[in-house]
Amino acid sequence: KEFNNGEFYRRISNMHPIGSLFTSDSAESIMTVPDVVNMRNYGSTAYSKPGMGLELLREQVLGEERFDKAFRYYIDQWAFKHPTPYDFFHAMENASGEDLSWFWRGWILNNWKLDQGVTRLEYAKPDTANGTSGSIITIENLEKMVMPVTLEVKEFNGKTGRIRLPVEIWQHGKTWRLTYPSTSKVVSVVIDPDNRLPDSNDSNNNWKSQGQASF
Repeated sequence: KEFNNGEFYRRISNMHPIGSLFTSDSAESIMTVPDVVNMRNYGSTAYSKPGMGLELLREQVLGEERFDKAFRYYIDQWAFKHPTPYDFFHAMENASGEDLSWFWRGWILNNWKLDQGVTRLEYAKPDTANGTSGSIITIENLEKMVMPVTLEVKEFNGKTGRIRLPVEIWQHGKTWRLTYPSTSKVVSVVIDPDNRLPDSNDSNNNWKSQGQASF
């Protein structure tokens, strides 16, 4: 952003189509030996997908402050040396204080897809089908890759709220139910509302009320 007035800065506004491209069945993992990567995939496998991985770590997983501190630690430890990918993994984990094995496994070692979806909304109390007693939202992780979750909930009364869920929720399985403190009928629920995750299938990212929610 800062170097030469942002000459080389580019932010992808929508990660969904790019993520779908990077994790397609014809794409290789980042750790594939370079001389066997299909030439049409080489640019994305060697450059674009690793770059997106760093952006995901910084924006969605660690946050800017922890990522920057860990990245500087890695540079300080390995400048003018010959680090392997695993040296990078260990340095980022040691400096951030977080186990990131799930990220390395899904985004770098393998070519796993990400598909988060909103599958159901129920009102907490069946006798008050207007959401004033809270709502129960069911989300699913439908592929092997996992990431933290951001949900945006809009209500009939005009209120909009967001919930941020850590990646650890998927340690309990592919389905997660959460209670949202709605005060009126829920109009819509959107997962990854800013399109910042490489979701390979965004057709299930939106739940919209069609009449009355289920109980």
